[in-house]
Amino acid sequence: MGITPTLSDVLFADTVRFPNDTIDGETVLIDSANGFLYLFTGTGPQIWQCLVTGTRIDSLVAEVTAYYGQAAAAPTRAFVALLIEAQMLRAAPPSSALPSTSPPVSWPSSFAAPTLERYDQIADILSMDPIHQVDPAKGWPRHLGDDA
Repeated sequence: MGITPTLSDVLFADTVRFPNDTIDGETVLIDSANGFLYLFTGTGPQIWQCLVTGTRIDSLVAEVTAYYGQAAAAPTRAFVALLIEAQMLRAAPPSSALPSTSPPVSWPSSFAAPTLERYDQIADILSMDPIHQVDPAKGWPRHLGDDA
């Protein structure tokens, strides 16, 4: 196990352990180490996109606040802290440099706090009826009666 990254490091998304795809504005990740399934919504997919190419968190927060205003700073930092806690990010080796250019990020027109949802029971998710058990507000299958 490597060194735990901090908010002051240059951070990269661990796309080897967490293969992912973004579909209809939501990013789905699978933790290949323990089988958990994660879902990012809000500005989470765009933040993840920035982390795939590597970034300093202060630069990321500055970009988000320049686009959405100061109120977006705390939720962005909190989201990145959750990613660190879930071991989704790795610190860049000290000798590595950030890429000189990164692909442009298509930020949504209005800020929605980034969210991370974790599903521990993938078998439960796979047994759901995604046609009939969909939360219309989120578009993601949920067990009938789920409050979360």
